[in-house]
Amino acid sequence: MQITKLIYRSLLYIFFLLFVAACSGGSEGEDDPASPDTGEEPPAHVDPPTSGKASRFLQQTTFGATTDSINRVVDMGYEAWIDWQMTLPVTKHTDYYNQFTYDPESTWSLYVDAWWHRSLKAEDQLRQRVAFALSEIWVVSQYGVSSGGIEGNQSLSNYYDILLQHSFGNYRDLMQDVTLNPVMGEYLSMLRNRKPDLERNIRPDENYARELMQLFTVGLVELNLDGSPKLDAQGNTIPTYDQADIEGLAHVFTGWTWQNAERFWWWGESRDLISPMRVFPEFHADGEKRIINGGIIPAGQTPEQDLAQALDHIFNHPNVGPFVAKQLIQKLVTSNPSPEYIERVATRFNDNGSGVRGDMKAVIKAILLDEEAISGVAAHGKPFGKLKEPILRLSAFWRAFDATTGNGTYEFRWVDNDFAQGPLKSPSVFNFFSPSYQPAGALRDADIVAPEFEIHTEGTMAKMTNHLHWRSVSMNSFERPSPEAKDIIVDYSVERDLVSASDDELIEHLNVLLLAGTMSDHMKTVLKDYLTTIDADNPERKATEAISLVITSPEFAVQR
Repeated sequence: MQITKLIYRSLLYIFFLLFVAACSGGSEGEDDPASPDTGEEPPAHVDPPTSGKASRFLQQTTFGATTDSINRVVDMGYEAWIDWQMTLPVTKHTDYYNQFTYDPESTWSLYVDAWWHRSLKAEDQLRQRVAFALSEIWVVSQYGVSSGGIEGNQSLSNYYDILLQHSFGNYRDLMQDVTLNPVMGEYLSMLRNRKPDLERNIRPDENYARELMQLFTVGLVELNLDGSPKLDAQGNTIPTYDQADIEGLAHVFTGWTWQNAERFWWWGESRDLISPMRVFPEFHADGEKRIINGGIIPAGQTPEQDLAQALDHIFNHPNVGPFVAKQLIQKLVTSNPSPEYIERVATRFNDNGSGVRGDMKAVIKAILLDEEAISGVAAHGKPFGKLKEPILRLSAFWRAFDATTGNGTYEFRWVDNDFAQGPLKSPSVFNFFSPSYQPAGALRDADIVAPEFEIHTEGTMAKMTNHLHWRSVSMNSFERPSPEAKDIIVDYSVERDLVSASDDELIEHLNVLLLAGTMSDHMKTVLKDYLTTIDADNPERKATEAISLVITSPEFAVQR
């Protein structure tokens, strides 16, 4: 436990060093200095990326860098790589079920196998990565929906496919399809939500109406375009909605149930958890409804008209751009984006340059090609970078060393036991961590948020570190696994060959591949000194030990 405390404190220390570097105007890594003649650096994305910068870019855009993906970014440049990724077809998670034959008794959390397979092996990495970010905004969880059996597993994969489909689509379409998805309907109890019956003390369920506004679109307080809260004449924040707005929107979301329901109150074991929900108009509240920001839904419209008008009104609320922009920046790039960065992305959300609002392609490009994202230097006095999510540390390790199984499946369904996180496994609709979480101490005193630290406790750090060490030392091979093997095995043959030539070559290779060229001199010295204690005739052990030390280090846990 003492070692775990040291690792945890080291993470806090490294994150605080980012703050110190930001305040002093310095940064770590392979930075290209501004021209002394002009005094002004050109946009960072104009410069061709080095291998270290390409690796850093892939930390933001994929589930982990590989040697091949680094070389591709170096060859293509940042923007061309994004454009190429956006042309790739969707690698759907539901298609995974058709590739393998499963024992009906062993399908528990099968959707997690599909998630690992796609996250590690799909070519459309950027889409997969954006969908993961969206899954932490538009949260549904296995712990709250009917996910037992193959039907439930497919329904969760199908929900994830909706996020994939709209990752490069339009945010308004995402709002529509998630709202009518039966998994979300069950999770936030919109499904079988009925119109009021005051004589029987029945009122529409407010759950989805509240979370749609609070967590998925506008947030709790009115925002400026740069994400800062608007203030009234007394200096107080201004609420975006009140209880009457929640009640009005809850009335909009009445009358919907499963697509194959025989009647509104029907419940069958074979209920359709894949198709969009259908409506029973007689259970829909058809009166006038007041909703957020002064919106009025007229009486007498169809349920479909009410739904479309309400979603259009919320989608056009001025908060949506900065609210969505900041959260996506935090999940992809940096925990403390500058107000200017947020404003640039929110502006692109509001108008993609051709008059279209909510264009996710334009938003994602604005996030990833912004000068702050490429340079790693924020335009304010707060740190640039973020603590990696636990599951992304594991995926980065597996992708870096070409994790493979003999039978083609990737079974690690209990990931949340050791990593405090798993795909669609949040303990609540509020995700695994709050975007505004601040660890106590120096970071909170400096008003720095570090959301992922909410699940990076001393206890979870012990589990993660032990698990990563076990995976790296015990689950590796210098040959491919047999066709029957189910274990997830990494390949260190490249690293073995490198260390056979030189310890320095191996260290620099791991520096670029795993740390994006930001390995500290101290860490290089420690690695080199340790490798000299291992017999030179045992390059396989040298490679294994070096990799294990890097992936369990605090430096690997921070994305810069």
